[in-house]
Amino acid sequence: MKDNLSNSGPTSGMPFLLAQSTHQQVKARPKLEGFAKVLAGGRVVGLKREAPFVDRIIGFDLGSSRKTSVPKPVEQLILESVATNLEAGVKMLDKQELALAQMGGRLSEIALALNRAREIPQSREESQVLFERARNDLHKLSKETFDHTALFSMGASKPIVVAVPSKNKWLGLSIDRCDLAKPGLQSIDRGKVSPCATGLLLDPESISRAFDEWRRHCASNRLQWNLIYDRWQGIVSTLKHFLGGRRWMAPPFPDDADKGPLSRPHLDN
Repeated sequence: MKDNLSNSGPTSGMPFLLAQSTHQQVKARPKLEGFAKVLAGGRVVGLKREAPFVDRIIGFDLGSSRKTSVPKPVEQLILESVATNLEAGVKMLDKQELALAQMGGRLSEIALALNRAREIPQSREESQVLFERARNDLHKLSKETFDHTALFSMGASKPIVVAVPSKNKWLGLSIDRCDLAKPGLQSIDRGKVSPCATGLLLDPESISRAFDEWRRHCASNRLQWNLIYDRWQGIVSTLKHFLGGRRWMAPPFPDDADKGPLSRPHLDN
């Protein structure tokens, strides 16, 4: 997160939200759509639209699997592959949650630096140093990845899709990357706590907005984690019952001529 505003005008000491509303200093970042990605074979991979469904969405070669020395039932292969993909989704959301928790700590440090700069004028330079250190940590955390895939985005991005069997059809569950291009978080990216520094002077309302955005990301992460974890446990349970002799049939695979995405009836999960 870079500070790319200059301290060239009278607004340099103006509270950020006021300056934003009067001079429109902060421009919205362009919308980033990204590439379609799926969890297949336990990895985050780009969607191979030319590949058969089981390869591009689930992540295994059905023909090669049948040629192994100890062939497994197709149903077992499907359940094992889906369980592996869901487990990877849980791990991805775990890492995202850890990064969000660390971001919360840095936001607290930023709030403390702002309060100190406002209440103890002689410590403004030291407070600015603490603020910039915490902001740099936020910038590093925003670049965290899982399996070479970004956990966060700067603008709306396509979700990572996990294919799951649901009664008589295949559905896709979405794992969203947190969008950090929000007003409160962006104000910290471009702000300052000391009037002598470069940027727009932050105020408590800016910090409060950033905390609200962060809390929404934490809530969304936890909701997605519960959904993916519950599906993972359900698939593992089905696999155990199947290995114990209970009958299970996979939903029919979509026509490979249809290279479109899976049906996702609950886009926000």
